[in-house]
Amino acid sequence: METDIRVIEVVDSTNTVLESLAKQGAAEGTCVLSFCQTKGQGRSGRTFFSPDGGNLYMSLLLRPKDRKVTDLITVMSAVATVRALKRQFGTDAGIKWVNDIYHDGRKVCGMVAVAHGIGTDDMHVILGIGVNIYESADVPGDIADIYGSVLKKRCEDTHAGHETAIALANVILEEFVSLYDKPDRERIVDEYRSYSAVIGKEVEYLSGDEVICAIVRDISSDGGIVLETEGDLKTYRDGEIRIRMKDM
Repeated sequence: METDIRVIEVVDSTNTVLESLAKQGAAEGTCVLSFCQTKGQGRSGRTFFSPDGGNLYMSLLLRPKDRKVTDLITVMSAVATVRALKRQFGTDAGIKWVNDIYHDGRKVCGMVAVAHGIGTDDMHVILGIGVNIYESADVPGDIADIYGSVLKKRCEDTHAGHETAIALANVILEEFVSLYDKPDRERIVDEYRSYSAVIGKEVEYLSGDEVICAIVRDISSDGGIVLETEGDLKTYRDGEIRIRMKDM
């Protein structure tokens, strides 16, 4: 897959812009990159705090020919991002299932993959990735205890900050494409598992109104989370987990 990055400094949401391009027939590999979102989209319809200041917000259009690859997209993007952070900044980051990247106990990256046109000839996936590269001011109170940044400083030079974001985007895309073009499921999940920040930890699993207190025992071959409750093991593929910050 070849990638085509389109930079728009400020958008409502890179996902929204890219979905419009997808409907117009944009090719797989089209990527919308921005430095500020006014209506950033997170998982489960949440808002993704997306201030200006040298951070990276990007969405990638995927048209997977093998539908079996679709359930690996978030896993591959997490692996690619951890690799890229290590390459660019020397950062050892960990993955909080299923789509958050943590560094020094705080969330520095979130990602979400949304499938469109399921069951049609125009099925495609929009993969959104947001990385907090620099520290930000005015972080909303509801995320202040988890919001973190890769670099422990503010962006003092806007142009240099944008260049840093673009450079990181290129490395993330390079790493992602290397996984996506030759999807070795076992190897990819093994690497994802090696970056896990939650295996062996006590968590609360949340899905709808259901809350389960459990211990994370493994990541399944399709990226699901294997939880132990009262000695029983069960794999979950939807929902999310909550964990105390001091345990991250």
